[in-house]
Amino acid sequence: CGFRPGYDSTGPSSASRIIGGHKSHPGEWPWIVSLQIQGQHFCGGSIIHYWWVLSAAHCFHDTRVAPQDVLVAAGTVTLGMGGVTRRVRQILRHPSYSRKTYDSDLALLLLSRPLPPGRELGFVCLPGEPDDEDDSQWGSCYVAGWGTTKYGQERVSRALLEVGVQVVDWLRCMWWMGALTQNMICAGHEEGGRDACQGDSGGPLQCQAPQGSRWYQVGIVSWGRGCGSRQRPGVYTRVANYRSWMDKTTAAVGRPLRPPKAKPTLQ
Repeated sequence: CGFRPGYDSTGPSSASRIIGGHKSHPGEWPWIVSLQIQGQHFCGGSIIHYWWVLSAAHCFHDTRVAPQDVLVAAGTVTLGMGGVTRRVRQILRHPSYSRKTYDSDLALLLLSRPLPPGRELGFVCLPGEPDDEDDSQWGSCYVAGWGTTKYGQERVSRALLEVGVQVVDWLRCMWWMGALTQNMICAGHEEGGRDACQGDSGGPLQCQAPQGSRWYQVGIVSWGRGCGSRQRPGVYTRVANYRSWMDKTTAAVGRPLRPPKAKPTLQ
């Protein structure tokens, strides 16, 4: 997980990249998907297994949305062009999700068929349990999506856009934003100007491990106050806090994220 074989071997070096609102290259974020209804993008998501996509629970506020109406478009950087599509079989929102506070804002999407392996399709790594995580450990972080490029704008971008962000200290973010819970993590820049926006919801906050080249999904795009405003970073669901729930939920429907542990045998 967390590798980009279709990009790292052919894409531009990190030193040549412009951080701040530019188009992504094919294979750069092979786990990012577009969620669509009747051909219209409405949220993002990330591939965490051949059978599973991780997204935000608030993308499915409307409980009338039937799983089979949702189309997952993967392996593309331009909406409507190339890639692989799958229907959704089941939408599993976290049982503690709050529409008022956006706490526990995550959902698992079970696909109708598994995704095929490929150079422009891959899994993002998931972080360890919360006791093992330190927000300051993450170096390079990005958020990407097909959302709007201006707050209040309705039309989404056809091209996958990315922006570099920094994880913000939780207490500082609490001072700026208020209403945070321990299940949230903030990322952005104090001066603003670089952020996720409408239509990016459900997509990953992806950060590179401090040692090595793997990318981990640290957060899920959840909420904010405007887009890119000063001292108004984006707020993300803290993925590490939900590893146990994800493991139990995926195993319960027969498509576990992790293979079952072998039972010890008596000698």
